[in-house]
Amino acid sequence: MPLRTAHALAVLLCLSAGFTTTVRGQAATPHGKPQVTNPASTLPQALRTVPLVYPDTVDLDWSTGRVRLAYVVDEQGRIGQVEVLQGAHPAFTDAALDALLATPYRPAVKDGVPVAMRVQRDYQFKLQHTGVGTVLNLRGPARNGSARAELAPALQQAVWPVYPAGLLRSGVTGSARVRARIGTQGEVSEVELLAASHPDFGRAAVAMMQAWRFDPSGTVASPQRTLEYEQRFSAARPADSGVPASATQLLERLALGGAAATAVAGVVGAGDLDAPLRPLLQVQPGVPPSLRQARVAGSATVDFYVDAQGRVLLPELASASHEDFGWAALTAVNQWRFEPPRRGGQPVVARGRVQLKAEAPL
Repeated sequence: MPLRTAHALAVLLCLSAGFTTTVRGQAATPHGKPQVTNPASTLPQALRTVPLVYPDTVDLDWSTGRVRLAYVVDEQGRIGQVEVLQGAHPAFTDAALDALLATPYRPAVKDGVPVAMRVQRDYQFKLQHTGVGTVLNLRGPARNGSARAELAPALQQAVWPVYPAGLLRSGVTGSARVRARIGTQGEVSEVELLAASHPDFGRAAVAMMQAWRFDPSGTVASPQRTLEYEQRFSAARPADSGVPASATQLLERLALGGAAATAVAGVVGAGDLDAPLRPLLQVQPGVPPSLRQARVAGSATVDFYVDAQGRVLLPELASASHEDFGWAALTAVNQWRFEPPRRGGQPVVARGRVQLKAEAPL
């Protein structure tokens, strides 16, 4: 769920030995009916329906929700260049992405020739069972946090926080409370850390809130629109903060491996895969206010794992020019999705590294 910025951001992927490619972020396609990049005789066709799985890892304060995704179906029917345009609860977004990326497609055809096409699709979630609690007045994550809003508009796009890998590894539980000021266009213009049980929980909560986006429609232009949010991190229930079960399983295997942890855990280096890691969804980190105000460039290198379903696990900073940009980069990479890595034709867990750079704001 990208936070749009006016600066140029280069994403340098170093995902296999000797392999580097530069990717530029693309603007979102306007909301509405399916959008196409090329006129075609036939639209891309889903070959089968993959049912949505209603999230049960978090309590939701609403029983329905919509996720809007834009993506490219290429000439071979492969999905790529995915972008999340709307998703007011990250659990809904995760479920929609799971369904989309498991759907096989027949490509669009123009004049008898397969062509790539960019389309949009809405995923609507409707609660089919009871037992989901109502915790927040604000529409958004519930069991993992609590909120108090003053004139805040509806939440349009939310992301999970990064559970600091070192704290998760050590079983540390805690929380952080932040106050966000919301601009007239629904952007988060300022985030203040009010309290944190551990400094890294505070940094993770601030970076998370900076990536949220609100619906500006039907709201009064007021500089007083604020939201206070307490983000909780539970090592006993990490899924409530968006940590996939595969991440906790990987941590357990890594802990048993000692010096040869990655080998014991079955982790494959990017250079040993059947093909280089192929990103399907890439999110640009927002430039933190500290960098914008100082008008300086930022860079960060993030290490991470990719599980057998293509989800990013346990992102950690290898280096960062500025701490704030480092956490923004972690929060962005935490949302990425990849084509499932394979070795010998079998899905595996892979290790990756990415370098992100932001030019100095003008």
